Amino acid sequence: METSLRYDSNRRALCLFAKERFTNNEDVVLTVSGSLDTRDGRIDGRAHVRKRFFAPARTTPLAPDRADIGLTYETRRDDVRYGARVRKLLDVTPSGSGMTTLGIRGGVSYGIKRQAAEIEGTIELTHKVFNFQEDQDLRLRLGYDVATRTPYANLRENNWSFQTDFQRSWSVCYDL
Repeated sequence: METSLRYDSNRRALCLFAKERFTNNEDVVLTVSGSLDTRDGRIDGRAHVRKRFFAPARTTPLAPDRADIGLTYETRRDDVRYGARVRKLLDVTPSGSGMTTLGIRGGVSYGIKRQAAEIEGTIELTHKVFNFQEDQDLRLRLGYDVATRTPYANLRENNWSFQTDFQRSWSVCYDL
């Protein structure tokens, strides 16, 4: 089980977060997560089940690496959403080591109560630095959210991560 402490500038409260992922041999994944707001005791939960489809090893360079189809229930929205997502990762490191990648993600989901489609799309440049200092790895991710038209960044060091959209919000997370 993954657990972490999270603080973000919008909620201005420390939350205890937990997530567990279950996978079977047919690449069906059930992810259950929840957070407890330490300020007011509110609990938010999410359950997500999806079927993953992976591309064969020898496909065209522009074919997605993975496609997911699934359902999500969030207590905050009190709605079941169903949808599909695709992902493509490109190694842009000259040596082909995978230390710098360009990730392209897109998807669409529909709610049962709210029939409007939610479209999501991101493009991310990720650079990893192993052993930045002794026993310390870094990951820097710069991205652009196409749906909200906002840039964002994420800096991760072993257990700590910092995320910002450069305008309105930021968050800090510590993995327990």
